[in-house]
Amino acid sequence: MTTLINAFLITAGLIIASSANAADQLNNTKWVNFNKEGKPNAVLRFVENNGKLSAKVEKVLINPKNKTKCDECKGKYHNKPLIGATLIWDLEPDASNPNVYDNGTGIDPKTGISFSGKAKLEGNTLKLRGYKGITFLGKTHVLKRL
Repeated sequence: MTTLINAFLITAGLIIASSANAADQLNNTKWVNFNKEGKPNAVLRFVENNGKLSAKVEKVLINPKNKTKCDECKGKYHNKPLIGATLIWDLEPDASNPNVYDNGTGIDPKTGISFSGKAKLEGNTLKLRGYKGITFLGKTHVLKRL
């Protein structure tokens, strides 16, 4: 009986450790986002808090006239600095696949529109999928690791 309990505790510990590791592989990593023309747009930094990931703008790479505020943005980012803005939050690692994240939320600062999100890590590429309601109708952004 003691052997069975020990085996259960070890297995439970490994499951918990592996789910914590899933978020850790993106924790404190930097990624470059690209615009529609394929040019580097911004650097995002992912951070983990309580097992969930969020991404903040660390650097804006395309910045006409060195603007410090986003006067083109809608909603809560209108006339606010984009550097430091949280654009993605609550991404959770999938317990069955450490390279998949789900249940996230994000916002497009240009439009002010919020969306549901998920992500898939493929080596030095992170595919972020944003969608409203149905995943099929969404859009995927490909980010490259710095």
